[in-house]
Amino acid sequence: MAAAFNIDISTIPVNKDLVKERATASFKVAELTHIIDGGPEKTKRRKELESIVLSDPLFLNKNGVNLTKSEAYENALQKSVKLKSWRRQYNWSEEDYEIITNRINCFDEALTLHHTMFIPALERLCNEEQKARWLPLALNYRIIGTYAQTELGHGTNLMRLETTATFDPETDEFVMNSPQISSMKWWPGGLGKSSTHAIVLAQLYVRDKHHGLQAFIVPLRSLEDHKPLPGITVGDIGPKMALANVDNGFLIMDKYRIPRDNMLMGNAVVTREGKFQMLRADKSNYSTMMYVRVQIVQWSAFTLLPGTVMAVRYSAARRQSSLKPGGEEVQILDYQTQQYKLFPALAAAHATSFAAQTLRREYDAALGDLLKGNKQVMGEFHSQTSVMKALCSDIAVEHAEILRRSCGGHGYMLLSGLAPLYTSSLGLVTVEGENTVLYQQTARYLMRQMAATLSGLTVGHSCSYLADPQETELSITSPEQLRDLDLLLTLFKRAAQRIVSQTAQRLQADMERGLPQDQAWNKNMVALVRAAKAHGWQTLVQYNVRAVQGLRGSTSPELATVLHRLCCLFALHAIETNAGNFLETEVLNPGELGLVREVEMGLLGEIRPDAVALVDAVDYPDSSLQSALGAYDGNVYERMYKTALTEPMNRTDVHPSYYKHLRGFIKGTSSKL
Repeated sequence: MAAAFNIDISTIPVNKDLVKERATASFKVAELTHIIDGGPEKTKRRKELESIVLSDPLFLNKNGVNLTKSEAYENALQKSVKLKSWRRQYNWSEEDYEIITNRINCFDEALTLHHTMFIPALERLCNEEQKARWLPLALNYRIIGTYAQTELGHGTNLMRLETTATFDPETDEFVMNSPQISSMKWWPGGLGKSSTHAIVLAQLYVRDKHHGLQAFIVPLRSLEDHKPLPGITVGDIGPKMALANVDNGFLIMDKYRIPRDNMLMGNAVVTREGKFQMLRADKSNYSTMMYVRVQIVQWSAFTLLPGTVMAVRYSAARRQSSLKPGGEEVQILDYQTQQYKLFPALAAAHATSFAAQTLRREYDAALGDLLKGNKQVMGEFHSQTSVMKALCSDIAVEHAEILRRSCGGHGYMLLSGLAPLYTSSLGLVTVEGENTVLYQQTARYLMRQMAATLSGLTVGHSCSYLADPQETELSITSPEQLRDLDLLLTLFKRAAQRIVSQTAQRLQADMERGLPQDQAWNKNMVALVRAAKAHGWQTLVQYNVRAVQGLRGSTSPELATVLHRLCCLFALHAIETNAGNFLETEVLNPGELGLVREVEMGLLGEIRPDAVALVDAVDYPDSSLQSALGAYDGNVYERMYKTALTEPMNRTDVHPSYYKHLRGFIKGTSSKL
């Protein structure tokens, strides 16, 4: 099909509105880029990696929106193989590889779980002999692995997983079995067509005695021809809302035998004689799952950061209507309603990014204790990773949809970049624990900590606010007070403390009236989830406040001011959208809530001049961003039209279906040729 407009994007100047926006920013973009990356040296390193990866046409994704599911998988698999080959060639570090997968290739891989779960699980769950055997194979990609935990019938309730591993002392083997349809493994990424091996979680039976959930490394496919091994049925689960690049799969094992030493024996051992021995707390098996939840907080940030880039740049380049009759059409970024869609998302992007950095540092510091099964550390970190994964993914999904809507009809198109970003983000709220269940797990920890507080016992660091006295009443009489980050944090802590306390009191009262604990829990389940969310919000605001305060001495006054505004907006917007929590607990009164809204609206206008600079600082190359709406040059319409021309239906002027169906219908004759 001939194009009516011959467009060469490289010859078109940058959109004049974006040029103006960048010229009037109050801070240096590179300074914020360094903070997002973790320092100037890390920015330099990221750009070095970009120069390698993006020099290969494979990673330019020019027709990504037009690929079928099978084509998207093949394309992602090709990228995975290329990146893993380069990793060996260039000796990339773990940090290098995370930058490439998260920031440069934007998760467009097929073998993600090999890197994020299979290898970490081997490192954490194997004994030294097994590490020496399996890790070199995995690190050198002689085997490709996944982590098979979730089943068709059970996900978050791990104790009720149905897959069995029964020790046969006569052959020194485990018999792996999927006893019924609900026990087949379902959802693991890379399981469908890619993986040669899986770490399978199964119920262990030795001499008819049940020993709980254990991990096993299970060969799935021949290393010669990649065909499923006898006793293994494996395949792709089919189309999903998004992420066609990943072959999420199912696995059925029919009395499939593996050697005894294929049980990962870092935590527990089954001897040749059939004796089971626990070496350390079985909850250390959860360290891998907690690690992935930390990763999901980071993935939530990497949903919001590019989303804000696309929507803000589009809003600066798009002019629509006028504020006064007959006046010039204005940038839609000038409308307060548009700012109210974009800027809270921008603030949330930075808040979740700071949270991801903090949580990762806390995980790395606690890893030794986690692997030892330290009950205190395990319980607290399980609670924190559960609520942070749930809250940050909820926030990411909510704002991703608002960002998509902020671009009007154009945001509905895949070429916008926002539509696929939103649909991809939806998986975050159910992967590695459905969020409602995770909130409940945090709520259980909070109820125990509340009981410890009432008994005068020491509580976990994350819950120390539960024991804080609230003798001084807060009185907010001026808007300026609501720009005090410590005061804002105090508001969240007080609301959380009162909600957790009130929930614990209701739960206890129901049990004192004779209601069994399980029934009392179910009766108060919505309140318990609310308590966990309140705790999560104070944690997230605290991470954000402490990060911004910690940067004050090392950043320019101009950037410090901008970050302070974003931090305030994040907290104030959260107060407004959760106003019931603050009013019901009497942390705020209606008049004070009115001041919250006043300051929030004022911050929108203050952030407006720096909006484009703030998203430029995220520093996504256009080839990684893959958005016709959000490219650096702002030439939205030219890019949309050029992308539309790549649609396969436009390869011919007349679609073949015309001759089959439409021609005869229009002409009033039979549609048969």
